[in-house]
Amino acid sequence: MSQEKVDRYKEEKKNRAKNMKKARIRKVLIIFLVALVLGAAIGFPLGKWIYDYKKTHVKEEDVFISSFEYKDWFDKYWVENYSDLYTGSELKTESETTTDTTESASGSSEDAATETPASSESAATEAPSTAAENTESNQ
Repeated sequence: MSQEKVDRYKEEKKNRAKNMKKARIRKVLIIFLVALVLGAAIGFPLGKWIYDYKKTHVKEEDVFISSFEYKDWFDKYWVENYSDLYTGSELKTESETTTDTTESASGSSEDAATETPASSESAATEAPSTAAENTESNQ
């Protein structure tokens, strides 16, 4: 019986490197499979919950605007918010311009008298330009 033990020991010693390599491969493979199973067990339900949560709570709409609309919006935004910083003057807002026009319309007779020459001046300045346009179109 002791001879059998010695033979087994010699055989084991001869194949020790091969057996250790197989044991390492098994160990790494088991660790990889356990990590894969745990990752799937945790990741799949978590991912499904996140997907369903976004689907029900976050509604994204695709909004497309043309570059012209964006440029117009940006120009108005810049003029309203930042232009006075660079020009050193304050611009009138729409509400101020409408109140100015209503005040001038409801003003005294002196205001109306002073507005009349201004409107006739603008008509006088427009008349030559329209006459020049008419002559150009006739030629």
